[in-house]
Amino acid sequence: MPLFRRLRRLPPLALPFVTMLVAAPLLAAPWPAPTPSASGAQPPAQARLDVGSFTLLLNGQRAGREQFSVQRITSQDGGTLEVRSESAIGDRRVAMRLETDSVGSPVRYSVEERRGADVTLRLGGQRVRGRFATLARSSTGEAAREYLLRPGAVVIEEDGIVQYALLVRDRTLTDGAGVTLPSLTPIANTQGAVRVVLETSTDTIVVAGARREARRWRVAASSGDVRLVWADSEGRLLRLSIPARNLEALRDDVPR
Repeated sequence: MPLFRRLRRLPPLALPFVTMLVAAPLLAAPWPAPTPSASGAQPPAQARLDVGSFTLLLNGQRAGREQFSVQRITSQDGGTLEVRSESAIGDRRVAMRLETDSVGSPVRYSVEERRGADVTLRLGGQRVRGRFATLARSSTGEAAREYLLRPGAVVIEEDGIVQYALLVRDRTLTDGAGVTLPSLTPIANTQGAVRVVLETSTDTIVVAGARREARRWRVAASSGDVRLVWADSEGRLLRLSIPARNLEALRDDVPR
């Protein structure tokens, strides 16, 4: 079934918030300036946790770049973390903003995708009364979706990089142990589960020519897709690999 074939009615309370998120262009705004909340309140107070960029390699060849920021925030509707990214591969550019609560579950989400000068997708999402409502607009139409927001649910996208930092940040596991989390993939209009396993807490990788101690995680989605994620002890993402797609994201600079 095509992604945007059917439009479902959203609760009256949710629709104004989600519509406003979709209407606001991400790529047109200076990056990474804070975005006002959908309710019209002042932007939340912020404290930077991480900022940087990744070089994206496909089959060992440079294919694109993603810049990102992770910030601690305090918002009126329960948001405590904000992740922003802007990636470019060829003529495709994607800007993302994800606001989560203390366990990494989404509070507010927005994505804008462009190919050249054309906007090909705008998607907004908002948590409302234990559910997560999304509205997507593309060249093929408009689609709304409402997900039951299960405890600990996380947002993961097939092409996402920095989102995976939220899966491992502040997570305490012993080597070989894992946890299964409910997951939402709003762009694909699906939900499922993701298994996060700490493979080793004593790995070493090279970042910008410097050797760094790292924890290596294995993240497996219910679809079978596997990602290897390297992060430091503070949960700052250092590297991500998708073996089945021969795709790697290598951090350009040592975290500071």
